[in-house]
Amino acid sequence: MNLLPKSSSEFSQQDYWDKFFKTRGKKAFEWYGTYHQLCGVLHKYINPRDHILIGGCGNSTLGADLYSAGFTSITNVDISDTVIQQMNSQYNDTHPLMKFVSMDLLQMTFPDESFTCFLDKGTLDALMSGSDEDSKERALQLFKEVDRVLKVGGRYVCISLLQSHILEFLTSFFHNLGWMIRICRCEEAEHQEENANSKSKKNSKSSKRSPFPVFAIICTKFKKMERIKPLLEFSPSETTIDRLSSVEELNERIQSIQHFATLCHRMNHDNKTSEDNNIELMDPNSTKKTPKYTIFIVDRQAKSNNKFAAFVVPQGREIDWMFSSNEGRRQLADNAKYQRLLVIHLGRDHHFPNLEYVQTELSGVVSSLQPEGLEPNTQIPFLSLGSEVNQRKEIHRGVSDSTGEYVVEEVEEDQHGKSVTLRRLIFLSSPNLIQSEARIQQGKVDLKYLSCRHHLVMIEALRQHLDNFKPNFQNFLVLGLGGGALCSYIYQAFPKLKVDGVDIDPTMVDLAKKYFGFPSNDRLTAHIADGVTFVNDSVASDTQYSCIMLDVDCKDRSLGISCPPPSFLEPSFVQSIKKCLSADGLFLMNLVCRNETMRTSVTDILHETFASVITKKIKDEVNQVLVCHSLESSSKGRKASKN
Repeated sequence: MNLLPKSSSEFSQQDYWDKFFKTRGKKAFEWYGTYHQLCGVLHKYINPRDHILIGGCGNSTLGADLYSAGFTSITNVDISDTVIQQMNSQYNDTHPLMKFVSMDLLQMTFPDESFTCFLDKGTLDALMSGSDEDSKERALQLFKEVDRVLKVGGRYVCISLLQSHILEFLTSFFHNLGWMIRICRCEEAEHQEENANSKSKKNSKSSKRSPFPVFAIICTKFKKMERIKPLLEFSPSETTIDRLSSVEELNERIQSIQHFATLCHRMNHDNKTSEDNNIELMDPNSTKKTPKYTIFIVDRQAKSNNKFAAFVVPQGREIDWMFSSNEGRRQLADNAKYQRLLVIHLGRDHHFPNLEYVQTELSGVVSSLQPEGLEPNTQIPFLSLGSEVNQRKEIHRGVSDSTGEYVVEEVEEDQHGKSVTLRRLIFLSSPNLIQSEARIQQGKVDLKYLSCRHHLVMIEALRQHLDNFKPNFQNFLVLGLGGGALCSYIYQAFPKLKVDGVDIDPTMVDLAKKYFGFPSNDRLTAHIADGVTFVNDSVASDTQYSCIMLDVDCKDRSLGISCPPPSFLEPSFVQSIKKCLSADGLFLMNLVCRNETMRTSVTDILHETFASVITKKIKDEVNQVLVCHSLESSSKGRKASKN
């Protein structure tokens, strides 16, 4: 797998290896692969002319298999006299040139530089079974002996699961010696063959994948040279070799592979539905710091003949409810009728030529995520919305002091059978959230179009207020401009009213005018100011508004509220809002908060000031619109009504 999970920070090393040692039991040999599973990597890094030392041979057939393949200069070593006698008796006639010697690997009596290859299959893992000082001392002594008995240019070939303390100790030791290190993934060795003489598969074999990746570490001995940095390489597949700049980067690659394998295993052995599981995959060869792919795993409880598929969301459509929410992705899986569906988002900053490119790059990852029980080599369907995977056109990208990096982009969507162009403002701090959206018709922004559902609810509440109370409205104040969609809509929908839009970020005002058709004139004015200060100044100057709409994004996500910021919820500011409103005025707030206690606190604050507080919930969204005014109604008292 060339792509790597974004972070292994959630990867619990202790849990991972506790699970391994419980599962392994007495079958350690199987976890490291058979000769036939390892021969590809062994033949690549061991030459038939090599003088090979196999350390900790036990009763493994590895030496005999290599001998039969033409590697005849082999010396097998084990500390057990009994096993050495057994192996000598077994292979003396059939493998006459192969030697079996009883010896302690940590205190070998071979002369210096006696061998050109030291082959270790699981021995290091057994010697360094923990991170305690005794284990480290054993590993250190083994490595010193490896260094002593190998010729310059010789190789230490170690087959290991690379538990964390082993990985760090090994890479640090040989890198400091000036040796070249290459670590290869041995995927074939991770498949454990089992006899499957069962009702449906008589006399056949099935393959079960181990949750623990197997690695071959090839350390090539060089004389240490000052000012020359020894090579560090990682080979995730037979055809790929990546050169890395540090031991830390190499170790991170290995731990990412282990993290991914553990996640796949957990998903296939967890009875709970996994719609919340997702994996962010990075391209290690890219300079981009954002994920190239984000994969959401959705499992359905319903039985189906369709077991598994991957759905590729075209670039620009990942923000759609169907693809961006758990509920939407579950509905997509239900509609597709697959028991497990992978919903794949394509990274904004990466290039994807076509669907075939995505399928080729993700085939290995997708295969790893398939549920257990599928036949080997099952063809996995890749689904999408047509053959085009890139439906996003970036118009402008910039950085704001207030919001950070942002993009203005256009996407094509089908609405009621017609293709429409939508222009969007996206803050990259929240890349799956549309800050503002406009519909483009004949090259111009359609001011009659509102995409945000909470804006539509605000407008509906406004019209209801106008119908019920017949107020004498004259001017509007919108706190939070963004792309100016709400201001522009009010401007065209109420041609006799004056609209003031306020935003603290001058960049947003520029974007609204340049890209979102904000028609700045004597009836529609954009003010660059802090919203709280603007309202307080308006109160001081006796300026009043018929309607105030509050839709300001909260930048601090740790507060548990996304809109508005805490300064807009202070009781003193709410009082200022009321003072700034005409007697029959209306206050509308977009509230985005997942914390029930905090939501209740906000409505309580509003109740202290306004006679009526109505909560308008929006289906499938966290957003709520709070409708507040001072006019009493026979149907609405001081308790909040809910629609």
